[in-house]
Amino acid sequence: MLALALIPGIILFFAVWKFDTVEKESPILLLKLFVSGVLVMIADIFIRTFGLRLMEQSYNGSSLLLYIFIDSFILTALIEEGGRFLALRLLTWKNREFNYTFDAIVYAVTVSVGFLLTENITYLIKYGSALNPVKLILPLLSQVFISVLMGYFYGRAKLYAGSGDAKNARLSTLESILVPIVLHGSGDMCIATGKTVFIVIYVIYALLLIAFSFFCLIGMKKNESEIEWTWADTDAEDPFEIDVTSLLSSRMKAAGKEDGNEGKM
Repeated sequence: MLALALIPGIILFFAVWKFDTVEKESPILLLKLFVSGVLVMIADIFIRTFGLRLMEQSYNGSSLLLYIFIDSFILTALIEEGGRFLALRLLTWKNREFNYTFDAIVYAVTVSVGFLLTENITYLIKYGSALNPVKLILPLLSQVFISVLMGYFYGRAKLYAGSGDAKNARLSTLESILVPIVLHGSGDMCIATGKTVFIVIYVIYALLLIAFSFFCLIGMKKNESEIEWTWADTDAEDPFEIDVTSLLSSRMKAAGKEDGNEGKM
């Protein structure tokens, strides 16, 4: 069961990492992202436990659907996807390694895998051999594919930001958090109802999610773009940031040499 909880996530991570052929990300950054996913999961346990207790105290049994909606969209999707996005943003937005759009997908999947592997291990500790293997694999697969979409929109946001298009950068950033929340919450709500019609809807949803995620993954890889860095992208106190002064100086020297060579010719 432990292998069942770990292997699918590891395989999915390496599959996405393999697609990153232009410039591999450093192991240190990937490790930070993985650990951040673990920490988000640990924080999620405490926040969700508190939220469920609060809901149980205020729930009077009048609306089961409302209870499921709050649990699926707020206590699960909002907290989990919001936490993963926050970790992604803090660790990568101003990192100089984030210089290609496809990098965003690798980052988002790494955070997600750290979160989900930790989640599966906690399920094993809590339920042991009584845990249904399907409950280990299906959430992991669907949430990794959701993280691909988060990375897709996040990469577009960085690309727009680098080109100075602040409006589209904000829009894509909003999409990178709202799309995962809506998809995650919708899937959880369908399963939580336990009704056959919603289970069928969930199966259709999962298939469409996988297809759309692959479409975005392949599309971003095929049209991978280098991200431009501007003065606003840098932070003098961050050791991972680009030294813009040195960068501009080197470009000016290179331009001067080219002009000199042209003059000689």
